[in-house]
Amino acid sequence: MTAGADYYTVEGVTDQGQMVSCVTSDTYCALYGFDCGQMYNINVTANNQVCQGPSISTEPASITTEPCPPQNVQTTVQCHSDVGVVSWEASFGVVGYVVSLAGRDGHSLSCSTNETFCTVEGLHCGVIYYTNVIAIGETTNSDESTTVLLVSAPCAAENVEANLDCDNNTAEVSWSSANGADSYTVNAVEDEGHVASCETDELQCVLTGLHCGHTYNISLTSNSDHCQTETTNIVTLITIDQQCGNSTANMFWEEGKGVELYLATATCSMGMTMQCNSTNSTCRFYNLHCGDTFTFSVTAYTHMCYSDISSTVEIQTEPCQPTGLTVSGSCDNDTVVLDWSAAKGASGYVVTTTGDIGYTSSFQTNETTVEAELPCGQSFTFTVKAQGDRCDSAVSLPQEFQTSPCVPVHVQSFTSCEDSLGSVSWAESDGADSYLAIAVGQDDHTHMCTTNTTSCTWDDLHCGDFYTVHIIANDYMCSSMPSNSTTLRMAPCIPQNLTTSLDCTTKVGSLTWNASDTAEFYIVTAESNSGHKVQLGTNDTWTFISEFECGQEYFLSVQAADSVCTSRPMPCPPIGVSSFMNCGSNIAVVSWTASAGAKYYTATVTQEDGQSMSCWSDSEQCGMPNVQCGQNYTVMVVASNEECNSDPSEADTLQSVPCVPTDVEVTIDCSKNQALVDWSASEGALSYKATAESVQGALSSSCISTNLTCTLTNLTCGHTYSVQVVAEDDICSSLPSPAIDFESGKQINGHESPLDVYL
Repeated sequence: MTAGADYYTVEGVTDQGQMVSCVTSDTYCALYGFDCGQMYNINVTANNQVCQGPSISTEPASITTEPCPPQNVQTTVQCHSDVGVVSWEASFGVVGYVVSLAGRDGHSLSCSTNETFCTVEGLHCGVIYYTNVIAIGETTNSDESTTVLLVSAPCAAENVEANLDCDNNTAEVSWSSANGADSYTVNAVEDEGHVASCETDELQCVLTGLHCGHTYNISLTSNSDHCQTETTNIVTLITIDQQCGNSTANMFWEEGKGVELYLATATCSMGMTMQCNSTNSTCRFYNLHCGDTFTFSVTAYTHMCYSDISSTVEIQTEPCQPTGLTVSGSCDNDTVVLDWSAAKGASGYVVTTTGDIGYTSSFQTNETTVEAELPCGQSFTFTVKAQGDRCDSAVSLPQEFQTSPCVPVHVQSFTSCEDSLGSVSWAESDGADSYLAIAVGQDDHTHMCTTNTTSCTWDDLHCGDFYTVHIIANDYMCSSMPSNSTTLRMAPCIPQNLTTSLDCTTKVGSLTWNASDTAEFYIVTAESNSGHKVQLGTNDTWTFISEFECGQEYFLSVQAADSVCTSRPMPCPPIGVSSFMNCGSNIAVVSWTASAGAKYYTATVTQEDGQSMSCWSDSEQCGMPNVQCGQNYTVMVVASNEECNSDPSEADTLQSVPCVPTDVEVTIDCSKNQALVDWSASEGALSYKATAESVQGALSSSCISTNLTCTLTNLTCGHTYSVQVVAEDDICSSLPSPAIDFESGKQINGHESPLDVYL
């Protein structure tokens, strides 16, 4: 304590001018904020209210702080040893350093030094070490430095194996994972210096371009970002050139001195032996059995002596060709089952499927039966080949299978409201030879259409009905599932049983009709021959018409309508029906006047016994050939549209051509140069005409009769005549009867013969 002092100021100052201070009224004071690695000189100044700083302590005092943590710590690794080096920058006030390494695998190491680096031995391969450095001071130590990582060299790979593929002169090398390795490099060096290599970040890679018949030494290097660790001479390959596909193998060996002949032997697993003589270091074996294991060895001969048998090399020949491939399936789905016989030597099979419009698929299996899902509507070809260790077998004989046609898509419907027509179209389906379109009405009646195109049209659909339509695709064996449905809406049915009446006093006509299913209202039309037309609509099945003009004949029709379609009007009965016979061709021709609402007409001629003939026309007449002769016919005409027929027209009568006379006979009266002709009656005949023509010249005779006989006169004696009879009515004549020949009377001594001749 200084006399007269009210308080004290304590200051610590470094040589660089850094300062810490405190003020106190006691004889002690706490200083804060020291920097590490510094020596502070301490001064104390006494102060009162009058004077400040006149009294400064004269006794020297200093404080040295703890060393600073080492900075810029770095690590390196000696890749080909288990040594790591840690370095850092020097810290002030240090008497030494301690380095600590903590590995992620639990391993720990440390070293001490008074230098700014330290060497650590015994690192574990492939391990990351957390590294810290502490500076050692005279009294206190620094905090730990910032932690840095030391990554040791990667471990060497183990369990290295190499498998040779003689077919394409490659070898697959595999190994177990090495700690710390990011990638791997494989090098293969043959005895003549050829090098093959591959690099990968996986646990296997393939060496390509190997020379057959040579020995290779293989080394594997584990790589990390900063180190490589090599394992050398781990595998030795002795190659043998196996020729896949032709049952051939080439065998190579190292040629010895003084050898005159080599005997190479190949022995199969069944004990059969094949041999090959050679004067050099190679032999070729042919016709090796498929799917078998062969052991190869060589014996050298010279001067009647032979060597011991060499070490052996074993190969597996290519698997045998699969046989007995069958393919089975059904029309119900697109799943097929493939079966085949097991192939000797096969470790697996590859099944290949090829469709006729581009589909291809291939998959592997260890079984001899598989199921496959196939697209619809294609013809598929299947093959199987067996897989071996080095080679694949020849492909099996192919089998084919046709899947069911694809379900038709893009189905669209089209209707014509005024007709009984409905159409549907769709996109072409793969595999389809034909299609079946099925239209089912609400009353379950069905209409079908078979076609090899992509559309169908019905002309007999029911009016007033609603149809659901499906399409099915067919081939020669199977049918697809039905397509999505579309619909056909038909126009309401034409109203039937129209009944009319006219009140002459009020000049009002009434019309009634039967109701039509699905009709929402009706359109009534009255049209005269002069063109006057009255039209109205109603929701009832009756109406009154008051707009008639006097002295006109009106044709009445009713159309049923809904919100979409309107039925065709009932066609009017034809009028002005007439008929006549074309006598020469025996064709009945019927004509009439066109009817309102008609699209075509059917004319019918009916016999008294009910038999009838008909003809169809879209004009105003038609003809019926080969009408039965000698008949009275009733003729009527019906007008039609696609949905309805009119009432029959008023009847007309028609007399057909008389029938040809039959049973013609001739009796000659030689004394009068006459001949009596008789015959049987012909239906429809009103009279008959018999004609005799001379075959010697233009001499003829004829007679007409309403009976069944007549007499031919003025015959020339000694002539041959041909007689025919025709039947006639008031319009037509029949065809002539078959000809009957006779000779007129002959002269005897200049006189005519008195004999009558009956033919």
